[in-house]
Amino acid sequence: MDRIVEEALRISDATGDFTVTQLAAKLGVHPSSLYHHVAGRDEVVDLMRARIARAIDNSAFGQVPWDEALRKLAWSYRAAFARHAGSIRLFATALIRDKESLAEYDRIADGLHSAGFPWPEILPIIVAFDSFVLGSALDLASGGNINAPDPQLHPALSAAVEASESGAHPADAAFEAGLTALLTGFRHRLGSP
Repeated sequence: MDRIVEEALRISDATGDFTVTQLAAKLGVHPSSLYHHVAGRDEVVDLMRARIARAIDNSAFGQVPWDEALRKLAWSYRAAFARHAGSIRLFATALIRDKESLAEYDRIADGLHSAGFPWPEILPIIVAFDSFVLGSALDLASGGNINAPDPQLHPALSAAVEASESGAHPADAAFEAGLTALLTGFRHRLGSP
Protein backbone atom coordinates (compact mmCIF):
# COMPACT_ATOMS: atom_id res chain seq x y z
CA MET A 1 0.00 0.00 0.00
CA ASP A 2 2.86 2.42 0.80
CA ARG A 3 4.35 1.93 -2.68
CA ILE A 4 0.99 2.74 -4.26
CA VAL A 5 0.67 5.97 -2.26
CA GLU A 6 4.28 7.02 -2.85
CA GLU A 7 4.05 6.46 -6.60
CA ALA A 8 0.67 8.20 -6.85
CA LEU A 9 2.16 11.20 -5.03
CA ARG A 10 5.18 11.20 -7.36
CA ILE A 11 2.95 11.18 -10.45
CA SER A 12 0.53 13.84 -9.21
CA ASP A 13 3.36 16.03 -7.88
CA ALA A 14 4.85 15.97 -11.38
CA THR A 15 1.66 16.24 -13.43
CA GLY A 16 -1.09 17.53 -11.12
CA ASP A 17 -3.15 14.35 -11.30
CA PHE A 18 -2.91 10.63 -12.02
CA THR A 19 -4.92 7.79 -13.51
CA VAL A 20 -5.05 4.20 -12.36
CA THR A 21 -3.48 3.21 -15.68
CA GLN A 22 -0.53 5.57 -15.14
CA LEU A 23 -0.12 4.38 -11.57
CA ALA A 24 -0.17 0.71 -12.57
CA ALA A 25 2.40 1.34 -15.32
CA LYS A 26 4.76 3.09 -12.88
CA LEU A 27 4.38 0.20 -10.45
CA GLY A 28 4.94 -2.34 -13.22
CA VAL A 29 1.59 -4.08 -12.73
CA HIS A 30 -1.68 -4.44 -14.62
CA PRO A 31 -4.37 -1.93 -13.55
CA SER A 32 -6.63 -4.74 -12.35
CA SER A 33 -3.88 -5.81 -9.92
CA LEU A 34 -4.22 -2.51 -8.06
CA TYR A 35 -7.82 -3.33 -7.22
CA HIS A 36 -6.58 -6.15 -4.99
CA HIS A 37 -5.12 -3.41 -2.73
CA VAL A 38 -7.42 -0.41 -3.20
CA ALA A 39 -11.04 0.04 -4.20
CA GLY A 40 -10.14 2.56 -6.88
CA ARG A 41 -8.67 5.95 -7.66
CA ASP A 42 -10.73 7.74 -4.98
CA GLU A 43 -9.29 5.52 -2.28
CA VAL A 44 -5.77 6.23 -3.53
CA VAL A 45 -6.48 9.98 -3.31
CA ASP A 46 -7.77 9.45 0.25
CA LEU A 47 -4.61 7.56 1.18
CA MET A 48 -2.42 10.27 -0.38
CA ARG A 49 -4.20 13.01 1.56
CA ALA A 50 -4.00 10.96 4.77
CA ARG A 51 -0.24 10.54 4.26
CA ILE A 52 0.19 14.31 4.04
CA ALA A 53 -2.20 14.93 6.95
CA ARG A 54 0.00 12.81 9.21
CA ALA A 55 2.80 15.32 8.65
CA ILE A 56 0.66 18.24 9.88
CA ASP A 57 0.90 19.25 13.54
CA ASN A 58 -2.59 20.00 14.80
CA SER A 59 -1.77 19.35 18.45
CA ALA A 60 -2.16 22.93 19.69
CA PHE A 61 -5.97 22.92 19.70
CA GLY A 62 -7.16 22.57 23.27
CA GLN A 63 -3.67 23.48 24.54
CA VAL A 64 -3.42 27.17 23.58
CA PRO A 65 -5.94 29.85 22.50
CA TRP A 66 -7.68 29.13 19.19
CA ASP A 67 -5.79 31.82 17.25
CA GLU A 68 -2.39 30.55 18.41
CA ALA A 69 -3.48 27.02 17.52
CA LEU A 70 -4.53 28.12 14.02
CA ARG A 71 -1.22 29.98 13.56
CA LYS A 72 0.80 26.89 14.52
CA LEU A 73 -1.38 24.67 12.35
CA ALA A 74 -1.04 27.04 9.37
CA TRP A 75 2.77 26.88 9.31
CA SER A 76 2.79 23.08 9.60
CA TYR A 77 -0.02 22.64 7.05
CA ARG A 78 1.75 24.92 4.54
CA ALA A 79 5.05 23.06 4.91
CA ALA A 80 3.41 19.64 4.45
CA PHE A 81 1.54 20.64 1.28
CA ALA A 82 4.46 22.64 -0.16
CA ARG A 83 6.34 19.32 -0.34
CA HIS A 84 3.54 18.11 -2.65
CA ALA A 85 2.65 21.36 -4.43
CA GLY A 86 2.00 19.59 -7.74
CA SER A 87 -0.78 17.62 -6.08
CA ILE A 88 -2.58 20.59 -4.51
CA ARG A 89 -5.09 20.98 -7.35
CA LEU A 90 -5.99 17.32 -7.01
CA PHE A 91 -6.56 17.63 -3.25
CA ALA A 92 -8.38 20.95 -3.54
CA THR A 93 -10.91 19.48 -5.97
CA ALA A 94 -11.43 16.02 -4.45
CA LEU A 95 -13.91 15.29 -1.69
CA ILE A 96 -12.32 14.87 1.74
CA ARG A 97 -13.22 11.40 2.97
CA ASP A 98 -10.15 9.99 4.72
CA LYS A 99 -10.44 9.56 8.48
CA GLU A 100 -7.18 11.36 9.32
CA SER A 101 -8.12 14.56 7.48
CA LEU A 102 -11.70 14.50 8.75
CA ALA A 103 -10.42 14.08 12.32
CA GLU A 104 -8.15 17.11 11.83
CA TYR A 105 -11.01 19.24 10.51
CA ASP A 106 -13.21 18.04 13.37
CA ARG A 107 -10.54 19.16 15.84
CA ILE A 108 -10.42 22.60 14.20
CA ALA A 109 -14.22 22.92 14.18
CA ASP A 110 -14.40 21.90 17.83
CA GLY A 111 -11.62 24.35 18.76
CA LEU A 112 -13.33 27.21 16.96
CA HIS A 113 -16.72 26.40 18.48
CA SER A 114 -15.20 26.11 21.95
CA ALA A 115 -13.64 29.55 21.41
CA GLY A 116 -17.12 30.97 20.84
CA PHE A 117 -17.61 30.89 17.08
CA PRO A 118 -21.20 29.94 16.19
CA TRP A 119 -21.64 26.85 14.01
CA PRO A 120 -22.65 28.82 10.87
CA GLU A 121 -19.32 30.72 11.00
CA ILE A 122 -17.05 27.69 11.31
CA LEU A 123 -17.12 26.11 7.85
CA PRO A 124 -16.53 29.45 6.06
CA ILE A 125 -13.55 30.07 8.36
CA ILE A 126 -12.12 26.61 7.67
CA VAL A 127 -12.55 26.98 3.90
CA ALA A 128 -10.98 30.46 3.89
CA PHE A 129 -8.10 29.16 6.02
CA ASP A 130 -7.60 26.15 3.70
CA SER A 131 -7.68 28.31 0.58
CA PHE A 132 -5.10 30.70 1.98
CA VAL A 133 -2.76 27.98 3.25
CA LEU A 134 -2.90 25.90 0.05
CA GLY A 135 -2.29 28.98 -2.11
CA SER A 136 0.62 29.90 0.13
CA ALA A 137 2.03 26.39 -0.18
CA LEU A 138 2.07 26.89 -3.96
CA ASP A 139 3.81 30.24 -3.50
CA LEU A 140 6.43 28.68 -1.24
CA ALA A 141 7.05 25.85 -3.69
CA SER A 142 7.43 28.32 -6.57
CA GLY A 143 10.30 30.07 -4.82
CA GLY A 144 8.62 33.41 -5.43
CA ASN A 145 7.27 34.43 -8.80
CA ILE A 146 7.95 38.18 -8.97
CA ASN A 147 11.51 38.64 -10.06
CA ALA A 148 13.41 41.85 -10.89
CA PRO A 149 10.87 43.91 -12.85
CA ASP A 150 12.21 46.75 -14.98
CA PRO A 151 12.45 49.76 -12.62
CA GLN A 152 11.70 52.15 -15.49
CA LEU A 153 8.40 50.44 -16.26
CA HIS A 154 7.45 49.32 -12.76
CA PRO A 155 9.11 51.64 -10.22
CA ALA A 156 6.82 50.91 -7.26
CA LEU A 157 6.94 47.15 -7.75
CA SER A 158 10.71 47.28 -8.24
CA ALA A 159 11.07 49.16 -4.94
CA ALA A 160 8.91 46.57 -3.17
CA VAL A 161 10.88 43.64 -4.63
CA GLU A 162 14.20 45.28 -3.72
CA ALA A 163 13.04 45.99 -0.16
CA SER A 164 11.81 42.43 0.33
CA GLU A 165 15.15 40.95 -0.71
CA SER A 166 16.82 42.28 2.44
CA GLY A 167 14.34 40.74 4.86
CA ALA A 168 12.71 37.38 5.41
CA HIS A 169 12.10 34.98 2.53
CA PRO A 170 9.38 36.69 0.43
CA ALA A 171 7.07 33.67 0.62
CA ASP A 172 7.43 33.53 4.42
CA ALA A 173 6.88 37.27 4.79
CA ALA A 174 3.79 37.11 2.57
CA PHE A 175 2.47 34.10 4.46
CA GLU A 176 2.93 35.81 7.83
CA ALA A 177 1.24 38.99 6.57
CA GLY A 178 -1.72 37.07 5.15
CA LEU A 179 -2.04 34.81 8.18
CA THR A 180 -2.01 37.80 10.53
CA ALA A 181 -4.71 39.48 8.41
CA LEU A 182 -6.84 36.32 8.43
CA LEU A 183 -6.53 35.84 12.18
CA THR A 184 -7.28 39.52 12.80
CA GLY A 185 -10.40 39.19 10.68
CA PHE A 186 -11.46 36.01 12.47
CA ARG A 187 -10.92 37.71 15.87
CA HIS A 188 -13.06 40.59 14.67
CA ARG A 189 -15.82 38.19 13.62
CA LEU A 190 -15.67 36.54 17.02
CA GLY A 191 -15.99 39.91 18.76
CA SER A 192 -18.85 41.14 16.54
CA PRO A 193 -22.42 40.44 17.58
